[in-house]
Amino acid sequence: MGDRKRHYLFYTVSHLNHVALPAELKSSGKHRPYDRFQLDAQVQHKLDFVREHLPKAQKVYILGHSIGSYMMLRILPYIKDDFNIRKVIGLFPTVEKMADSPNGVRLKRVLATLDANDWLAKGMSFWLDFLPVSVKKWLVTWNLTGDMVPSDVVMSAAELLHMNVFRNIVHMSHDELNKVCDFDQTLIANKDLVYFYYGREDGWCPEDHGYAMEARLPGGHVVLDEDGCEHAFVIRDGAVVAEQLLRFIK
Repeated sequence: MGDRKRHYLFYTVSHLNHVALPAELKSSGKHRPYDRFQLDAQVQHKLDFVREHLPKAQKVYILGHSIGSYMMLRILPYIKDDFNIRKVIGLFPTVEKMADSPNGVRLKRVLATLDANDWLAKGMSFWLDFLPVSVKKWLVTWNLTGDMVPSDVVMSAAELLHMNVFRNIVHMSHDELNKVCDFDQTLIANKDLVYFYYGREDGWCPEDHGYAMEARLPGGHVVLDEDGCEHAFVIRDGAVVAEQLLRFIK
């Protein structure tokens, strides 16, 4: 993949309670397995993670996907002077007008109903906690079909089939639709560091969002996909996006 002489150490962080809490943290962690977290709490979680784990002396490239791009831009002002941040790269970034996107329009009423009625979200998903992993993997393969889907993606998708994970996805997604609205120019206050990669047919951040961002950032900082990659690119298009990331980083 690209220049094999370069080596990068990856630090990855998930959203709070978007994976089932490990057994060793259920009683000793800072939060409880059934807690629900809104967008601002998830942003703070990412800031805390960076401050605790990232090296300050090494070059740092921060990558965010979807709402992770928004979180990345939110924490940038608080870390840029303490870390050697070289670039921040948003992939299929949901940083504006989420409720007006095709997926936002389609889902906002359902999300609002489930979020306001947590008992309903629990009732729809409690049975998932009783399924063995093998059955969960079988269920997700109904949608994740084909030789191009890595086994790790199937395993990660199976981990989403959990009541508290479902509740948190609903809770944060609804909050995103309410908070990520008109574009906030302060998100790109550090324009020299910010890069974006947009899809052509993305239900969360349509192509016109990419053109609007091109007008806000320096030339070459916004790239629109030409390979038909989908928003959830890790399912089938990971290699294509990885090559683009290398071009950004070089």
